[in-house]
Amino acid sequence: MTILTRLFAALLGVILVLVGSLWTVGSQQPSRVIYEQETIIFVAIRQTEASDDDGLTALSDNAIWKARALFPLIGDGENYWSDYFILPPDYGSISELKSASQIDDIYAAEVQLIDVPSIALGMMRIQHLIGLSKRPDGELPDSIEEVDGRLDILPSNEAIARSQALASDTQVTMVNFLEYIPADDGSKTQARQAYGRYGQEAFKAVHGVGGQFLFAGRIKAVLVEAQNEPMPVIWDDLAAMIYPDPTAIFAMEQNPDYRRSLGDRDEGLRRTRVVASKAY
Repeated sequence: MTILTRLFAALLGVILVLVGSLWTVGSQQPSRVIYEQETIIFVAIRQTEASDDDGLTALSDNAIWKARALFPLIGDGENYWSDYFILPPDYGSISELKSASQIDDIYAAEVQLIDVPSIALGMMRIQHLIGLSKRPDGELPDSIEEVDGRLDILPSNEAIARSQALASDTQVTMVNFLEYIPADDGSKTQARQAYGRYGQEAFKAVHGVGGQFLFAGRIKAVLVEAQNEPMPVIWDDLAAMIYPDPTAIFAMEQNPDYRRSLGDRDEGLRRTRVVASKAY
């Protein structure tokens, strides 16, 4: 075996070990349990008081992921929905939910997941763990006036204060409801692409502050329409990211690449609602 051949074999071995490590770390990320499915059912319920209703018990038992809403980070008013669930595509559970006596209202949608490869997740996570990407230094914003972008799709001053008031070790999942700006012909392709460019930078920035991707997807069909939601919107996409603490999302503003992408976000979004939630 020549020296060149040995070097090539050694290099190939290193590459295989690296790829295997990235895949292993990525396959252990929270999203991979959800991504065992190609489609999921996203459910939001309004429950004004705790209940042991059989329908809710079945919902909780079948859930891949579940969280209690804390407060709206972006969007007017208080929370309407009290809990969020991700279910496998089993439509029988939706029929049971509709008959649950203690649910005041329900929204359920079938979501086509946007695939994010395990290797990409592993790369982002390892970069943060070894310090190649880290939470930027700098003062966190105290008011909306210190944050770039359209005011209607930015956190309110109250939301910033509520985030800062949470215990510093609280892991928060931000659930994003997204509606895109239609073109003159009604198509939302261009707006979705613009938001997608922002999403790529946001994906990196979230991992840079120690966060993790949970899921993103396009709403294929609304299975159950809300009956009494005060500000109903026909949402286009849903997404969620996990942050290691309540203020990590604001640290992303210190990332110059993320800040440059905000124009794409503003170009694509017509409306959004982002709700801080706590998984349980």
